[in-house]
Amino acid sequence: MNVAELPGLQIESPIITTGAENFRPSSWPPPIDFPVITDAEGNVVSRYGDVRWDLSPWAGHTLTIHFGDGPGQGKRISPENASLLRQIVAWWLWGTAAVRSARSLVYRFESIKPLFVACTDNGIVASELYKFPRVIQDVASYYSARGNRLISYLNALSYAEDQLGFTLLNEKGMKILSEALPNNDETQTAYIPVRIWNYQISRLRECLDDFIAHKDDIEACYNFCLDAYAKNAGGSLSMAFGGLRDDAPFNGARPIGLQRSGKVFYGIFRETTRNYKIEQLLEKWCNTENKMAPVTLSSYLSLVCQAGLAYILNFSLMRVEEAGKLRADCYEVESDPLGNDIHLLKGITTKTIEDGDARWIVSPTVDIAIKAMTAVASMRMKAAIENPFIELAKEDIDNPVLQSLTHEPWSPRTPRSQPIKKFKKARSYGDIWNIWPKLFDAKELTITESDLEMANRLTDGLDPEKFSVGKVWPLAWHQLRRTGAVNMLASGLVTESSLQYQLKHATRAMSQYYGKNYYRLKEPLNDEARGYYLREMYQAMVREFKSLQSDQYISPHGEKRKDQILHEITEKDHKQLIKAAKAGRISYRQTFLGGCANSGPPCPLGGISNISSCMGFGEEKPCKSALLDKDKLPMINQLREVVSIQIIEAEEGSPMHESLQAQLESAERAINVIENC
Repeated sequence: MNVAELPGLQIESPIITTGAENFRPSSWPPPIDFPVITDAEGNVVSRYGDVRWDLSPWAGHTLTIHFGDGPGQGKRISPENASLLRQIVAWWLWGTAAVRSARSLVYRFESIKPLFVACTDNGIVASELYKFPRVIQDVASYYSARGNRLISYLNALSYAEDQLGFTLLNEKGMKILSEALPNNDETQTAYIPVRIWNYQISRLRECLDDFIAHKDDIEACYNFCLDAYAKNAGGSLSMAFGGLRDDAPFNGARPIGLQRSGKVFYGIFRETTRNYKIEQLLEKWCNTENKMAPVTLSSYLSLVCQAGLAYILNFSLMRVEEAGKLRADCYEVESDPLGNDIHLLKGITTKTIEDGDARWIVSPTVDIAIKAMTAVASMRMKAAIENPFIELAKEDIDNPVLQSLTHEPWSPRTPRSQPIKKFKKARSYGDIWNIWPKLFDAKELTITESDLEMANRLTDGLDPEKFSVGKVWPLAWHQLRRTGAVNMLASGLVTESSLQYQLKHATRAMSQYYGKNYYRLKEPLNDEARGYYLREMYQAMVREFKSLQSDQYISPHGEKRKDQILHEITEKDHKQLIKAAKAGRISYRQTFLGGCANSGPPCPLGGISNISSCMGFGEEKPCKSALLDKDKLPMINQLREVVSIQIIEAEEGSPMHESLQAQLESAERAINVIENC
């Protein structure tokens, strides 16, 4: 590898400069005596071959890592494995998408080191791990957490094989490890059935669309209210935060109009909302049974923020705590080398490792949520900067947090003292519905038999006390994360065309940047989100393989061949399926005709845009690994009609004509098998 192509140290520290001797290694792997860490005076603190690297000069506090091949703390690692581990850590320092903080490096190191300990304990070199399925399963026993991130790191390293000169796990090995790694939850997080997911996302979108459609009127009404409170407080809004009581401008007990005191009273607040054409909007979304007051407007603005938060969580892999820290400038669009737009959110993640500038891939549809929440935050900042009881940082004024606090002088929730909370405590998804009961209809969230069937198909061990027919689905933030991952991996589950289209944007981007580790972004993607997506991807293979047992799938070679393909499992024994997955004996992917259970090299034609290799043509027989989905018969018939038209226009004897002829014959074979099964 040409070391001149390496970007150099990316650690954010004032003592790191492009001219420093440790900025870029002189060769790859770095020489044993290469200075990895130097202090502010340029003194060498740690060299590449040292048993212990002292990262304290970068971190500003004591921070070290021990490789385990000499005296020091931690588990023992053989010299051969320690050498490989050093090279991986060096790649994280100087390679593509290098870490930006010492703490991030330590977290990655601590996440992957147990794998090298396991290899040492089993007497193998880590670069040979992919050859030993049983050892891969044993590696999982060395982990009680960080499983998703481990999958992420291993996946990334597999794409750096040419630069590193070795790999730890291939796709087959990661599938085994993914299934063997412990789940932190006692039961898997529930997948929200498509119908219920569609309903809640459509209501969130409707709420956001309504706000955007009335944004100018809402802002005008909001500004009018601020001006009214300022006037009745003596001409300054800052004086209104102590409470106006009887002098509140929307006091129905006072005569309407300008008083001798200079105060103005506008009667009941409903009249003002009617004048600004937002009365029906507030009626639609807020609880106005008793009365309508300025606090109703505040409640509505808070609802828009919460709806935006929920909408973002549906189309990303963010945790609610992470989404709650997003600021107005969080939305970015970058282009890859092919010109495709990649939509991203930038923010802070502190769940297991602090990263102040992480990125999450999202669907472009989240743009509306960002716009709505930014508008609310900007409105509320007008009031916040006038509040004499608090002081705001310049960043909070110029780039406000989207989950904005209530700052209106008429609201009892407005901060009245320092220190002011920068971030709101996240409410549960259920609490949001309780506070704004008009957001969702309980009837639409009531579980049907088909809802429960899908939920059980995608989630093992659902609690029947919570999830059963006739009960209201218990929406929760963490469900959005898993449901989003599943949907983005298999967007065909989503039947509503517009939503399916939006999800396919995220599917393409996530497959490219999370699955293929396609690092060309300016900033790093969130490691945990990447790992969550990848682990769900490997587990999805197991679920899809299990579905092949139903009568819906048939083999063009008959029932006996299907039994041979599925011989590892039985319809009644899920444990046997998991055992087969851990041993790497099952493989499955969707095709246009149904599915492919080929565990060997990938098919050159793929089975998506060209099906001739699946069913064969001429003297070629159907593929032994092909399975046909009966439910796809209408699509196959449609393909036959399209190809029949195209083949008329193709020049006979041309490559195009031959390709279309092969496609047509394959489609007709598939139709014949399905119709005669």
